[in-house]
Amino acid sequence: MKITNIEPQKKKSDRVNIFIDGQFAFGISMALRFENKLEVGQGISESKVKELIEKDQIERLVNKALRFLSYRPRSEKEIREHLLRKGGLVDIKSEEEKAQYNQSIEEVIKQLKKLDQIDDAAFAKWWVEQRLRFKPQALGLIKRELLVKGVDKDTIEETTHLRQGFGGQANEEDLAMRAASKKLVSYKKLEPKDFRIKMGQFLARKGFSWEIIKKTVDSLAGKRVE
Repeated sequence: MKITNIEPQKKKSDRVNIFIDGQFAFGISMALRFENKLEVGQGISESKVKELIEKDQIERLVNKALRFLSYRPRSEKEIREHLLRKGGLVDIKSEEEKAQYNQSIEEVIKQLKKLDQIDDAAFAKWWVEQRLRFKPQALGLIKRELLVKGVDKDTIEETTHLRQGFGGQANEEDLAMRAASKKLVSYKKLEPKDFRIKMGQFLARKGFSWEIIKKTVDSLAGKRVE
């Protein structure tokens, strides 16, 4: 087989289309083209074509993952699911192509770990601190969120145990009070009974126990009377 033409892609200036024996064969990044010194008139094997397509797929998936990570830290599961969902796996029909695509994702995960872009322990620490600082809720609910995001139980327990004090000040009662305080303005015009119901429901959605909820609501209701 011989490369008969190399054309820049119209919509993506950093990519080129490779034509073999007069027919379009595949598209790759400009970087891969120069890295592999592809030129018109050059012979190319089927195995080399397959290698280039796989490398290009990995390169594109890495870029997708890095864009996804640019918004906030992510767990390994979040990244894997994003690549499966956004990378086009649902459009792949043959089992061989699906297997190859999944293999590419595994290679992307390895590369991101080497770049320190995937670290579930660091992600869990970040998630807990963000929740405690900006969105106070029960630690049990935070743990469930991390489980859904694929963080293993040991990492979750270690992280929440270390962060439970959050500067020595955040326990469940403190978290409930901080969460409730954010709602005081919204509920300030409610009648006492309605206030108790609304605030209790709000704290329940935040994962706090009945004991903590009652103590918090009683304290805030008393301050409203004062």
